[in-house]
Amino acid sequence: EEIVLTSSRRTEKLEARIADLESSNWFLKSIMTSANTNFRFNKKYSSTLFGNFKTDDLRKENKTTNPPTTHGNEKMIQIQTASVKRKISQLEKNQSASKEKRLLTGIQSTPTPFPGGAAFSAYVSVSQTDISKDFTIHFDTILTNIGNHYNKHSGTFMAPQHGVYVFTWNLYCHAEGYIYSQLVVNSNVVGTMFTSAQGASNIRSPTGIVVVEVNQGDVVFVRTHPTNGHVGNLYSYTDYRSSFNGWKLY
Repeated sequence: EEIVLTSSRRTEKLEARIADLESSNWFLKSIMTSANTNFRFNKKYSSTLFGNFKTDDLRKENKTTNPPTTHGNEKMIQIQTASVKRKISQLEKNQSASKEKRLLTGIQSTPTPFPGGAAFSAYVSVSQTDISKDFTIHFDTILTNIGNHYNKHSGTFMAPQHGVYVFTWNLYCHAEGYIYSQLVVNSNVVGTMFTSAQGASNIRSPTGIVVVEVNQGDVVFVRTHPTNGHVGNLYSYTDYRSSFNGWKLY
C-alpha cells in the first residue's frame, strides 16, 4: 500500500507538471500568433493527449471502485508514469521549438535569386552635355543588377526570359529646357516621355512607367527622340538623379 501511495503521489506531481507545461505551451502559441509567425499547435497530438487524460481519469475511477491487487496497481502505475514522462518530454520539445521560432522571428536570410530572375536600377553619375538626337542614354552607376542583365557601358538591358516586365525612367532637365525620350524594345518604341522645365525657375523631372511583354534576348534601352530636338542638358546629381529601372513581373 505504501508503494501504491508513493507512486500515486508521484503521478499527481507529474500530471501537475504536464498542466504547467500545457499552460506555457498555450501562452507561447498566443505570442507566436500575435507575431504572425505561423506557429500552429498540433491538434492531433492535443486530442491524443486529452484522450489519454480521460483514459487516466477512467482508470482512476475504476481503481477507486474496483481496486486491483497490489501487483496490478504497481504495473498500472508504472505504465501511467512512463506515459506521463513521454508526454512531458514531447511538451518540452514543443516548448523549446516555440522559443526558437520566437527568437528567430524577423531574422531571415536573403534567398539566392532564382535562375532567370531579373531586376536592375541604375542612374547617370554626371550631367551630360553632349546628348543629341537618337542618343542612347548610359545610366552608368548601378545600384541593383540581379542576374547581371543590365550593361552600364551600353545602357541596355537584355531580357533573360520571356515574360512581363516593368520599366521606369526619369530624366532631369534645367530650367527653360526640355528633352523628348523613348523607351525602346529592340527597335520598337513602347514608351515616350516629355521632360519640360519651360517656364520654370529650376530643374524638372517626370517619370515614365511601362509594363510590357518581352521575349528572351530582347534589348531594352532609353534614348532621346530620333527627330525631335532638345533644349539644355541632361542633368543628374547627388540630390537628383536621372535613372532607369526594371524588373521581371512574371
